[in-house]
Amino acid sequence: MLHSDIIKIAVKNGWQVSITNSEDGFFFDFHRRTLGGLPFSFTAELSRGCVATLVDEIISFVDALDPERYASEWLESSGETSPSRFLQAVADMDDIRTRAWLLAFYLSEIAEKGEQLLNFPWYCWN
Repeated sequence: MLHSDIIKIAVKNGWQVSITNSEDGFFFDFHRRTLGGLPFSFTAELSRGCVATLVDEIISFVDALDPERYASEWLESSGETSPSRFLQAVADMDDIRTRAWLLAFYLSEIAEKGEQLLNFPWYCWN
């Protein structure tokens, strides 16, 4: 299992990915645009070289994501309060939640195989 395999799965599902080292593993930052064109990102950690930990983190994010709450927070911070903007923001967040869940689903196929992330990125070799 390579980092590039995880990135390929994410890219096939419309996500851009960047990776950062942590003490126990790696942080994967997933980025994409919402249906309304706004940038969105979230971070999940892969620890102990186990892909299942990354899947668990993504599922935890999906479970915690409440589209109406996030839409309200976005609108409050932007100063927009129209009902149509609220409905668009809810639809955007619901789509993000669905796409993140699908990402976890496709990554779980690797996790079920019990594969470990053995090949670290080139910048960790030295």
